[in-house]
Amino acid sequence: SHLISPGLDAARVARLAAPSSGRATRGACRGVVVRASKDDDSLFRPRRSKAVAFAQFMTGVALRFSVWRARLKREARKVIAPLEQEQPDYNLNVLPLLLPVRPAGKGEYSVSTKLWRKTVYWARLHNRLTANQVGDSEITGKVVVLGGGAFGTAMAAHVARKGNPVVLVMRDKLVRDYINTKHINPRYLSEFDLPLNLRASTQAAKELADCQALIVAVPVQSSRKALEAVAQYVPKGIPVVALSKGLELGSREFMCDLIPHALGRSREENPVVVVSGPSFAKEIMDQRPTAVVAASADPAAAAVVQRLLMSPYFRVSITDDVVGVEIAGALKNVLAIAAGMCEGLGLGMNAMSALICQGTAEIRWLATAMGAKPETLAGLAGIGDILLTCFGTLSRNRTLGVRIGQGEALDEILGSSGGVTEGVFTARLVVELADRYRVLLPVLTAVARILNGEVSARKAVFEVLSLPSSSESA
Repeated sequence: SHLISPGLDAARVARLAAPSSGRATRGACRGVVVRASKDDDSLFRPRRSKAVAFAQFMTGVALRFSVWRARLKREARKVIAPLEQEQPDYNLNVLPLLLPVRPAGKGEYSVSTKLWRKTVYWARLHNRLTANQVGDSEITGKVVVLGGGAFGTAMAAHVARKGNPVVLVMRDKLVRDYINTKHINPRYLSEFDLPLNLRASTQAAKELADCQALIVAVPVQSSRKALEAVAQYVPKGIPVVALSKGLELGSREFMCDLIPHALGRSREENPVVVVSGPSFAKEIMDQRPTAVVAASADPAAAAVVQRLLMSPYFRVSITDDVVGVEIAGALKNVLAIAAGMCEGLGLGMNAMSALICQGTAEIRWLATAMGAKPETLAGLAGIGDILLTCFGTLSRNRTLGVRIGQGEALDEILGSSGGVTEGVFTARLVVELADRYRVLLPVLTAVARILNGEVSARKAVFEVLSLPSSSESA
């Protein structure tokens, strides 16, 4: 006989006690009495097989080993280059002191001293004139970061260091538990400790309910699906910060357009702020001096995000040229692949610099044709991010280009590399934009042809370099 409490599903118990293959179950034959409380359904959970338990154990071991290896590498770097591990003793957001007044009878200032005094004087005057032009509201409450990759982890740690409670929303429960117990992300940047006021969660609805800002650090190609899944839980009125750079393949949209459409909100209900610039995640975690740009059509939202992110080692400028920032951030990934190919082919720095120079001009041509401001392409989000991604050894896009130049197949590279290489997706759309806006982009088009398998890397590079020379003013 079976005693079933009202809270239990009688059908589930009946199925458990039902005869199998014409024979009664062992428990039923022995007259076992099953007693279960309303809150205890352990009897009805399928037992984990030994294979599943072993797989989970090995996954945990692999995570611990990756953390140990990353920590060991960092300790080795401390021995090799101890200066790199010093804590910052500067503040990028405090103006320098004005040089003392020239003592009487000591002669004139040198030209360099005179120019520096003028620079500091006008900087201080500019600060006084522009102070509180767009309000002084600040985010002091919880900040949710959607995406637990390298850059999401770095920005979450950065905001948490300033004192805000931060929640890193992710899907992997094993990584979530590791972060909450060890304060280390075992998959990304595991050589660094995370702040104690940063925690991880897999419950987006609960965490978003009372947050004051949402930072989206999900790869562009996955952002729409991720945002649509949590759209109903995102509070209205909070700024949404976009860290991902690129275009979505299906819609051909940048993040500034994708986010409102995915949330089903207007830009007034949830203003979008795009943050871009030369910023490797690892150096942010290591508190190295960094400068970025926050771009938004809403000046007040841009100022709020500026204050949220600014710190002694992290400087944030603001602009309203969202188009220019988005285009530069997306296309520099494609150009970095071309730069990496030059290195992989062993063509030298001369050829690489010439190719990057040509590619930078092409990004400017397309961006201005789409309505961007030329000065944006000469700033942090433009040439600043281009230089970092094309020459920096931490760039995934550049690394992919190096491996292609060395003869590896694209599918093999994508299968073995960690993280997402946005330049591969963006390259497919660059040629469409070039055709739509009637702009010729030899370098960026060559990258698309190589990735499509239409031409070898070596042949494409030499074809671009052999094109007729044009005026330097073009």
